[in-house]
Amino acid sequence: MRKFLLGVLAIVTLSTLAGGKYHWDQRVEAVQINGQKEKVVSVQADGEEEKKEKAEEERKRLVKLDKLNYLPPELKNTFKKKIERKESVHLMIMGSSSTSGDDGAWPKELEKALIDTYGHDLIKVTLKEIAEKTSKQVVMEGIHKPLAEMKPDILLLEPFLLYDNGEIRMPDRLKNLETILSDFKKQNPDITFIIQPANPISGAYYYPQEEADLEKYARERKYVYLNHWDSWPDNKSKELKDYLTDENIPNEKGNKVWLDYLMKYFIRG
Repeated sequence: MRKFLLGVLAIVTLSTLAGGKYHWDQRVEAVQINGQKEKVVSVQADGEEEKKEKAEEERKRLVKLDKLNYLPPELKNTFKKKIERKESVHLMIMGSSSTSGDDGAWPKELEKALIDTYGHDLIKVTLKEIAEKTSKQVVMEGIHKPLAEMKPDILLLEPFLLYDNGEIRMPDRLKNLETILSDFKKQNPDITFIIQPANPISGAYYYPQEEADLEKYARERKYVYLNHWDSWPDNKSKELKDYLTDENIPNEKGNKVWLDYLMKYFIRG
């Protein structure tokens, strides 16, 4: 009888252990399956998020490219060539103290606006202020040559018109300008030249005629000429002084006028 009871107890014990193991195995398997499902859901979520990010990046890229369609032909062609080569357009902004490299001045603000609009992948900007130098000094000292070696695609040049005023005859200034442009052209035959005058000044007599001569020179050679003077107060008016410092360079109001004019040329659509 005792042996029989021990046998029954053993059978019950084994059954309990077997049942417990089976129940445990089921729980473990369920956890594993649920864990795998969670991983799959997580991977799918990550994949969807990555797709959304890529789609948004592509949308932004297409918006930037669409803005290029509104640019003037000379800029559109330059951008098109560089995009085909998967390169960014290099714009160089160069000039006298009127083309200041200071924060808040029109060159820095134009650079920010261009990068915000087109992105670093489509455009890079180099700013070069050459202060207190005439065009003759720039040429004789070869200050422009290292800049030409950077091979910019577009040169936005303010050719020291105001600083030359009263110092150098206009024919000689145009020769100096021709030398500067020629040196840039040698480094990059496909370069696009955009010429603009320095800021206007109040009450000047010869200076407006010099600006007209510069525009004529640029137009005859089919360079782009941006005459931002059209946006300033008349040079004969006292109001113009409110846009300039005591040194006759643009103050905050002057920089804004100049910047707004250039923005209409470089950023459209």
